[in-house]
Amino acid sequence: MTCAGDDTAQTAAVEADPQVPDLAGRRLTVRADGDPEIGTGHLMRCLAIASRWIAAGGAVRLACAAVPATLAERYRAAGAEVAERAAWPAADVLSGADAVIADLPRMPDAELAALAGGMPVLIAIDDMGSRAAYPGDVVLNQNAHATPALYRGKTRALLCLGAPWSLLREGFARHRATPRPVPDAVGRIVVLLGGADPKRYSAPTLDAVARAAAALSPAPEVVLVVGAANPALPDLQRQAAGLPGRVTVRHDVRDMPALMAESDIAVSAGGSTVWELATLGVPMILAAQNASESGPGTGLQAAGAAVYLGAFEALRPETLAAAVIELAGDPARRRAMHRAGRQLADGRGVDRLLALIARLMAGRQMVERQPGQR
Repeated sequence: MTCAGDDTAQTAAVEADPQVPDLAGRRLTVRADGDPEIGTGHLMRCLAIASRWIAAGGAVRLACAAVPATLAERYRAAGAEVAERAAWPAADVLSGADAVIADLPRMPDAELAALAGGMPVLIAIDDMGSRAAYPGDVVLNQNAHATPALYRGKTRALLCLGAPWSLLREGFARHRATPRPVPDAVGRIVVLLGGADPKRYSAPTLDAVARAAAALSPAPEVVLVVGAANPALPDLQRQAAGLPGRVTVRHDVRDMPALMAESDIAVSAGGSTVWELATLGVPMILAAQNASESGPGTGLQAAGAAVYLGAFEALRPETLAAAVIELAGDPARRRAMHRAGRQLADGRGVDRLLALIARLMAGRQMVERQPGQR
C-alpha cells in the first residue's frame, strides 16, 4: 500500500488473542532516535517491538543517528544490532530488511516517502496525525485520541489506532496478570517525566509532589524516575536529599513494570509511559510537556483513567500538590481509575502488530513470486 491523498484508509481489526508467528529468517530495521531533546520514548516503544521480534526468531537492526549508551546496551542485550551514523539514506535503511519501522516525528516527509518505495513492509509510528501524507503499509497511533478522521485523505495504509495497539514490553503483561489491590492509603507515588525531560520539569514537579506527600498521613514514599538521557541527575539527587519525607531518585530503571505495579499514584508526562501505567491500572495525574502529549492527557481523562492538568509550563505547583492530595484521599476514585486504565490497554499491542506485519510480509512475498512481478 502506498500513499495516495484519498479516503481509502482502513482500520486494522483488533484481535482479542493475537498469536505471534515464527519470524525465523525475517529481518526488521527500526529507524528511530533518542537524545536529551527528542527524549527516549520512541526508542523504548520500538525496543518492545524489537525484543518480541527477536524472541520469535527474527533479526533486528536499530538504524539510528542518536541513541543514549544505556539504550544501545538494552538493544544489544535483547539481541539487536545497533548501527549509529549521522545520516541514513533510504537505500541503507531498506537494505536487507523484510520490514521497516519508522518512529521519527522529525523525519522529513520526503524521507518517509522514500522508505515506502522499496519492497519491505513499512510501518510508520505516529502520535499527532500532523503530516500531510502517510505512505507505507501501516500507520500505528496508540493514543486514546487517535481516530480515522485524523488520517482522512492522508493515507491508504492500514490504521492501527488507540490503546489496543499500545507498544508495551512483555513484562507489563506479566504484572497485569496479577494486579495489586488498590489500597485505602497511598504508599508510593512515582514521578515520571520521560527519558530526557529537556525542559527541566522534573525539579518543580518533584518539589510539589514531595510537599504534598508530606502533608498526607501516613506520608507515602515519593520516587522520581530519571531517564537515561536526562543530564540533570546529580542536581535532582541533591534536591531529593533536601526534601521532606521519603524521597528517592532512581536512574535508568531496568524493571519499570515492577516499579509501576507497586505504585499507588503516578504523576507523569503524557508520553508513551501513560500506556504502561494504564495497562497496570495505576491512577495517573498527567501534564503535557509538548503539544503531542495533550491528546493522550485529554483522552485518558475522558476515559476516567487519569486527571489531566494541562501543560506543564502553565501548571502551578500548588495546583499539582492539591491534585495529589485530593486523589490520595479518594480511594474510590483511584479504584475507578484502576479499572478504567486496565480496560483501555491490555498489553497485547506488540503481539497484534507482529501478527499483522507477518501477514503483510507473506502477502508481499506472494506478489514477488508472481511471474512478471518484481
